[in-house]
Amino acid sequence: MASLRLRIRRQRRRLMFLTARTLVRWAGFARVRGLGRFLGGLQFLFARQDRQRQAEDLAAVLGKPQVDAKVESVLREAYRVNTAAVLEILAMFDRKQDSVLSDSRCEIDGLEHLQEALAKGRGAILLPSHAGNGAALALRLAHQGRPVSVVYKQSRMMTAGFFERGFTLYGIEGILANEGIKAYGKMLGALRKGRILFVMLDQGTKMAQDGVMLRFLGKDMPMSAGPAQLARHSNAPVLPVATIGADSAWRFRIDAPLTRVAGASLEADTEQLVRATEQRILEQPQLWSWQHRRWRNFPLAVDVASRAREGALR
Repeated sequence: MASLRLRIRRQRRRLMFLTARTLVRWAGFARVRGLGRFLGGLQFLFARQDRQRQAEDLAAVLGKPQVDAKVESVLREAYRVNTAAVLEILAMFDRKQDSVLSDSRCEIDGLEHLQEALAKGRGAILLPSHAGNGAALALRLAHQGRPVSVVYKQSRMMTAGFFERGFTLYGIEGILANEGIKAYGKMLGALRKGRILFVMLDQGTKMAQDGVMLRFLGKDMPMSAGPAQLARHSNAPVLPVATIGADSAWRFRIDAPLTRVAGASLEADTEQLVRATEQRILEQPQLWSWQHRRWRNFPLAVDVASRAREGALR
């Protein structure tokens, strides 16, 4: 019975992907963002059960009562922003888009930090999060003539090779994280060639034994040690990336490289990257995808949940 339910869920997600791809082809890239915001608003309205749980968790993270108007406002905007991002990414990788149009949708602050890091000849690790359309940042950098590699995961709902083919449309190297040690070798190779490597860790890992247990946005969950290990192995600088705007254009800020503590353990280095990611998410919480399955499926840490209950009783 459990396997049947799993197959049904996968088939439903596959149907969602095919429907979304049809929608973006119909709408065209210029209109797909508005369509995504509209559909995200509808999803927020009708996904009541999921929304209730997400609102409870978000309120605890923000240190606010669940009935606080900011909690609903942040969550509603997160649905709109990230549904728009998903559809825009589908449009970008389904068919090659005009570079002038796509670049007009992306603004970058802090390019001087990236330039200084690359000048050292060890490549650079960019550490964004699932907040808006991070692919727009990768495309913009590639259009500027910079060598870009992106680590991605192949979802079962996607057509095989969808992202790999999409990245090649823009001269970007896609590295399939699902390939394990082979993928790690490709990441190291990219950095040794002086490339920019995009890698995210804000969805944690599926299996506890594959990560380091850390507190992340109010939840104790296994976080990938891969990016920290990669930085240690390659000695490449790690530059956190914050999504700071999503109005007329996606706006990203590339921050200065993190300073590694000499002699620190892998766990400590991983925690440094997790804290850097968490800090930047909380700068603009309405832009992060609170609804994504990995984070939402973990329970709040006991002490966080306890403080939230005490606050609700006051």
